[in-house]
Amino acid sequence: MNATNSLDLSADKGDMKLKSISPAEEKLLVVLKEGPLTRDQLIAKLGIPRTTIYDSLKKLILRNEVKKYPLFATERSKGRPQVLFSLLDDKKEAGAG
Repeated sequence: MNATNSLDLSADKGDMKLKSISPAEEKLLVVLKEGPLTRDQLIAKLGIPRTTIYDSLKKLILRNEVKKYPLFATERSKGRPQVLFSLLDDKKEAGAG
């Protein structure tokens, strides 16, 4: 019976971690209200380390606050396609009001 209670508690802690927001995530949400940006643009604009940006974006995507989509390449561009990040449509409207 104690094992069941401890499992329930650990599940609650996991949910709490997912719902809490870091300062980096807050900054990302504020900047993304201005419009979609690439990872490199976010790094340059915020001055936050690349790995912190990556981790924060992943968490925001899992919480359905941010979406990621490809920026389609043009004839002149080569290499890995760029990815844009933006707030989900309902988050933009909530922030605007």
